[in-house]
Amino acid sequence: MARAKDFDGMANETEAIDRQTGKGIGVLGKKARVWLVTQNHPEKYGVDMSREGITTLLQKVLDAGRITFAAGIREQSLTADEYGQRTPHGHVVTYWPNEATGRQIYQYFPHAALQPCKANTPSVLKYITKDPSGEWFKHHPEKIGEKLPEAEAGYWEWGELPTGKRSADDETKKSTTNAEILAAISAGKGDAVIHMEHPQTMYHPAHIRQARFTMMSRRYRSIVRDMTVLYIEANLPLKQLHTLYPNTGDTYVVSDYIYPWEGYCAENTLVLVNYTGQFSWYDFCRYLCEAYCTLPARYVNSVACYTTVLIISPLSVEDLCSVNKNYDAANLDTYLTHRRVYTSLDDPGADYIRNPTTGEWQRVYLLPPYVEKGDQNEH
Repeated sequence: MARAKDFDGMANETEAIDRQTGKGIGVLGKKARVWLVTQNHPEKYGVDMSREGITTLLQKVLDAGRITFAAGIREQSLTADEYGQRTPHGHVVTYWPNEATGRQIYQYFPHAALQPCKANTPSVLKYITKDPSGEWFKHHPEKIGEKLPEAEAGYWEWGELPTGKRSADDETKKSTTNAEILAAISAGKGDAVIHMEHPQTMYHPAHIRQARFTMMSRRYRSIVRDMTVLYIEANLPLKQLHTLYPNTGDTYVVSDYIYPWEGYCAENTLVLVNYTGQFSWYDFCRYLCEAYCTLPARYVNSVACYTTVLIISPLSVEDLCSVNKNYDAANLDTYLTHRRVYTSLDDPGADYIRNPTTGEWQRVYLLPPYVEKGDQNEH
């Protein structure tokens, strides 16, 4: 963001959007917090330059808090036509705390000249009210002739004028909010929950992910996680696989193995759907290990915080390892704490757990938290 400066009066009215020629189209992609709108012939285009008219036009973004300050005024052009008439026009200044694009402004003022301002809002107000103490007067003193008598100008303001400086209360509030966000991350809340509780974070998702990575790295770097790893052999239709695992906000499901960890947000349960060996043997063992582990992503790596892993595969452990180079069935078996087998859609499934004495797998019936389908007591 460029440093704010005094507005020098260089309102570029060539940036008006012409529907026929597309003239000025480049301004649509620009961003700014302060936008100056110059509307020629407002009556011709049905633009009510009064406070009521503009606030009604911008009602949606005003209610959403996207705009926190607006001001408007009517003026006249410097030159006159052959009848001695001067072109009526008006200015509207809007302040957007989180920046807006020219395309957003254009939606409300499709026939106006749009200018993103690097200057602060009070400086731009000096220009539209033609206050000679502003920087604009040094560069374009002739524009004082655009000024109308006060009664005709109808100057108005809406909202609180931003000064560009944070108050002590604002700093305290910001500090408190940041502490709440960090507490939410520490509690394991996902991005969606944090965005709903603190809407301002919608524009800084990368900061949340970086904070989560830093905090979870410190927490899990020296911790050996007590892992539960369940291998589910289920050669079922893909659309039925979601019935085999809990669908909760604390469950992270991997079905796309191109960028599997892009959305991981410290969920406690990891589910690998239709797994047939998409990970290398080294990475696969690393993801199942109880030690500190980072999950690679394109932007910011995540820290593995899950303690339960469900591997759902159409293959048995032996078949999985036989069709994948370097996979070792005996070694993989040491990572598994439970095994489950489904033979059909109607099969309620059977679980196997390792006998701690003999090391052999023993058959049991559905382990919690999974709900048994009917009476599964074995006689």
